[in-house]
Amino acid sequence: MKKILLVTSILAGMSFIAAPARAEDPALQLGLSGFIMGYAMHTSQDEPAATEYRSFDFRKSSEVLLSGEVALDNGITAGAEINLLADRADGGATVDESYLYLSSSWGRVNFGEADSITSLLQVVAPAADENIDGYDPELGTFRAATGGTIGYIHNEFGDTNKFTYITPVFNGFQGGVSYTPSPSEGDLPGINNSVVANTVGTDLENAWDIAARYEGSFEALDVALGVGYTHASQEHDAAGEDDNKIWNAGINLGWNAFDFGVAYMNDNNAADNDDTTTWVAGVNYTTGPYVLGASYLNRENENATNDEEIDRWTVGAIYEWGPGMTFRGSVQWQDAEDVGGVATADADGTQIGLGTQLNF
Repeated sequence: MKKILLVTSILAGMSFIAAPARAEDPALQLGLSGFIMGYAMHTSQDEPAATEYRSFDFRKSSEVLLSGEVALDNGITAGAEINLLADRADGGATVDESYLYLSSSWGRVNFGEADSITSLLQVVAPAADENIDGYDPELGTFRAATGGTIGYIHNEFGDTNKFTYITPVFNGFQGGVSYTPSPSEGDLPGINNSVVANTVGTDLENAWDIAARYEGSFEALDVALGVGYTHASQEHDAAGEDDNKIWNAGINLGWNAFDFGVAYMNDNNAADNDDTTTWVAGVNYTTGPYVLGASYLNRENENATNDEEIDRWTVGAIYEWGPGMTFRGSVQWQDAEDVGGVATADADGTQIGLGTQLNF
């Protein structure tokens, strides 16, 4: 867990950032890390009449993280991180996150374009391959009417300028809060990767996120519990709109070589009579360099015009064949019903992925 800083130390800490380092101060520590992954994907899915979708393709994703950190004389550590999306599809080196932080024994403060506390402390279910069926998938090829690529990360206003405070860990407990004054200023909220794009709720403001997490061990049993809540106000409160309210809860249990977890998330999509509920369960088994996994996800969206439901099953394996190097394979099945309120959109899909990933 990250060490953290009290909110009352922010202004004092920022003054130290602006001050020049003296000769006896520790040198600035620079860091470079990231990942690159590549997959071959085969997808078979129900298609509308007179429409054909590519069944085989390559998928790639890569990011680079730049960081700098310095320990100050007053016990505060000051640093910054810039996360770059390094794929041509992202427009070249596009900034994903960019923020500064201050930390000490009192806690940690992030300021800038960074993830919300609800995702930083979120407890998620194990995945067959987190790039395919994780809480924030990197890759996927299902078309929208077959369910699309579904995640359940609780990060509604992530990568938008915000202030976040995270407490230290006390007897396994950790909490925090994020504040985003204008989450939809300049770019619309993602509405949590909803299956149907949300057309209301784009004038949100004053988003507050709060989250708590517990981790502990009881003999051979490891336990992680987490909960998070988001509330953002509507600026104009037009017809059909509502304050955005989201909450998540998760539990993860580890016993010997097994990990089992269940996660839940509910989002009202900032609209009246609109509700998206997601349930996820997953299990992993680790033996030597191999991890075998399986997961199940159910997502249901209810609104005034339709009731759509998606079920997804995934099985897969990961093999660590060198430092930072993994080989991955998975099979995924999805069943979508009444997607977009169109009965003919009921569809099935199967996806097979083989790939490798390098973390550096």
